[in-house]
Amino acid sequence: MSLPRKLPSGGTLGLVPPSSSAGLLSPRVWRIGADRLQGKGFRLKVADHASGRHGHASGTIEERVEDLMDMFADPEVDAIMCIIGGFNCHQLLEHLDYDLIYQAGKPFVGFSDITALNNAIWSRCGLLNFSGPCFITFCQPELPRYTEECFERVLMGEEEVQVRPSVMWAEDRWYDHPDLGPREWKTNPGWRVLNPGRARGTALGGNLSTFMLLAGTEYWPDLEGALLFLEEDGDETPQTIDRHLTHLRHLGAFESISGLVLGRFPSQVGFSAQDGLEAMVQEAIKGYDLPVLADVDISHTDPLFTIPIGGRAEMDTDEGLLRFRGPFVR
Repeated sequence: MSLPRKLPSGGTLGLVPPSSSAGLLSPRVWRIGADRLQGKGFRLKVADHASGRHGHASGTIEERVEDLMDMFADPEVDAIMCIIGGFNCHQLLEHLDYDLIYQAGKPFVGFSDITALNNAIWSRCGLLNFSGPCFITFCQPELPRYTEECFERVLMGEEEVQVRPSVMWAEDRWYDHPDLGPREWKTNPGWRVLNPGRARGTALGGNLSTFMLLAGTEYWPDLEGALLFLEEDGDETPQTIDRHLTHLRHLGAFESISGLVLGRFPSQVGFSAQDGLEAMVQEAIKGYDLPVLADVDISHTDPLFTIPIGGRAEMDTDEGLLRFRGPFVR
């Protein structure tokens, strides 16, 4: 395992669009995010094609690869943050210079569609990186401190990070609200134990449907002994989630991993008493003694904590906590 360099106070964040275009963000939304990060002392450097459009993406494959590799190569950039998720950043994987990424040793952070890059970077060059907030996350007028604190603790040098359930959570689309607010916050009843137990292993995973795009490729990470984190957005359905869990079973994932951590699925997914997540999970892991936590704060709901992909993770359903043991940066 190779550790990225610590994100320094006052460092420069390189903002890249491996999937969708930054042009989807209104000038007001962009300003909120820029002001928040600059208010923390960070400088921002935006990729050349950040606001471009090529079909559903921010640019051609060549342009998106160029943006990403330029940030890894740029000596002025201390860490790389994806602007937004979207679709199909896995198109970039065969074109990346993994030797340069390894040598650059910069923190790389994003989630959702960025899951493909998170796990490919780990599997191809062993560089720990971070499934965590994109730039758009910081654009929320009511960004939870929970999200900010975990991001800062993991990327700026803490040796151990313990995570417990957030007090409140929200799933409404803040960017669709008139005047961007207020949000519909709900009391968090806590994480749900589907199977009790303790586990430790390498933290891997991210967005479920994106993660499954790597199956059968050279970018699929070694799951032996891993603590697997999986989440989804509201575009999935019980049928597709059940399909992905069965695919994982057929791949032998549940024979390999030490534990399973599931993010809070948005209500739009449409789970019901007749077609519920717990029954799907129990069917998928049948025959394996795996601890499973669900409704964890790592999803397309808010808040979300930062996962060090490739880092050491522990889960304990009795204590109701997750622990990441560093160092995560050097």
